[in-house]
Amino acid sequence: MELIKIQKYLHEFHDGSLIDIQHSDQECIFSLESAEMDRADMNDDIPLSERGTIKGKLHLEKVQSILINEIPFHSQLKLVYDYGSIFDFNIRNNVVELQISWRNAPQKPDVNDFSTIVIHANFIWWENIPDLFDPFW
Repeated sequence: MELIKIQKYLHEFHDGSLIDIQHSDQECIFSLESAEMDRADMNDDIPLSERGTIKGKLHLEKVQSILINEIPFHSQLKLVYDYGSIFDFNIRNNVVELQISWRNAPQKPDVNDFSTIVIHANFIWWENIPDLFDPFW
């Protein structure tokens, strides 16, 4: 899917969720879900999930750098805790910024952690997957 289409709806990801992160070498894939939205607000032909959300994978290829809380990160990017709630989501040129509020599932200790992840990549694209599996639903 054209990235330009999904960029119009980045604000809808506030209070959405970071479902998973897959990271290998110079490729990073974020599985994301927006907050519930009114279909009347959708001006493009983007299929929504059964819950009325945009779900899919953001692909970042040829990753040049990763910063977490403004500190260079050189390891394997992964979920820090069980669940990530999206506070802010921006894509500008070849830069993705995700602000994530982290929490654990019940039976694990409560956490209050927040991360700002900034990734520079040569190629960024969106794969819309309305029926993407979310282990917390």
